[in-house]
Amino acid sequence: MNINPWRSTSVRTALEGRSFIDAKRIHIHTEQEANAFLTCYGFDLQDPADLEEIEMLRQEAIELIEQELLKDGEVIPPELKEQQNVIQYILNASGHGKKELTPWSGAILRVLHTLTHSHSYLNDLYHDDIRKQIFQRFDGHIVKENDKCSLGDIALVDVEFRTVKSRRSVAMKLLHKTENVAADIFDWIGIRFITHSRADVLDVLAFLRVQHILTYANIKPSRSRNTLIDLTWLDQCFDQGMPVEQIKEKMQSLVYPTIEQGTSTNPFSEVSYHSVQITCRQRIKIIQPNGKHLCFYFPFEIQLMDQHSYLASREGLASHAEYKKRQRNAVRKRVLPFLP
Repeated sequence: MNINPWRSTSVRTALEGRSFIDAKRIHIHTEQEANAFLTCYGFDLQDPADLEEIEMLRQEAIELIEQELLKDGEVIPPELKEQQNVIQYILNASGHGKKELTPWSGAILRVLHTLTHSHSYLNDLYHDDIRKQIFQRFDGHIVKENDKCSLGDIALVDVEFRTVKSRRSVAMKLLHKTENVAADIFDWIGIRFITHSRADVLDVLAFLRVQHILTYANIKPSRSRNTLIDLTWLDQCFDQGMPVEQIKEKMQSLVYPTIEQGTSTNPFSEVSYHSVQITCRQRIKIIQPNGKHLCFYFPFEIQLMDQHSYLASREGLASHAEYKKRQRNAVRKRVLPFLP
């Protein structure tokens, strides 16, 4: 077979800066080549542990497609579901098998690939220690008594701590990201502050700075998002010498910013969804069995919303359910481009 390697999917993907899962076809033509591909990927088909992991991922990929992406009446070809040899999936996706199995094999491989990246090594090993070290900075400052909540002397509606993200949730998130690797997941750990007013959001941010609960030098700029505070208006108020209390009063009657003031954009967030989101990194220390410290930086997300924005996010186009629906539709188009 006369094949020009310059035109291979891999070379084109590297040159064009595209994700491999967006390739229409994998150009692998023999079992030997497929085996070499898997070896380079990191899986040894002679290793029982690797075989067991691949089979687990294959089943998980099929379940995700069936439960999240398929519409009523759509089914994965039964013979493909029963096929446990991943090499055959690769050959099918390369056009060396039944024509009707080619797109479905590619779809399963796209999800299988994403699932292999749907974890963080450090998070998997040290999740409890990481959460403890990050959240302990807030201990003593957040007080919840009966139906009241506060951060220092700032009265809050509530504070929510993110529960552990499931692998499926991470996979769905990665499936709409160009890079498609877990290094792009920055919210394994998260805290949401719900304030009574927008001005309180600024007070919370200032409190975290003054009390050195957050190190603002470690904020990831490209992850900052602000659709809550009109900074241009705020600067104008300061330039006019307006007292802070007057600014707070006027801020409540302002419309929310129509243009996102930050560098991060989320294609699935509704324009009516208003919040401030920042991603910070904290240095974590883990004591090893030999007594030495393993030190690394780990990201966590802080989200701030006033009560009005929070209630709006519970229903309508800005709700989490609608967000997930938009995300699911986008993932379906990417994984199953051959379906209407």
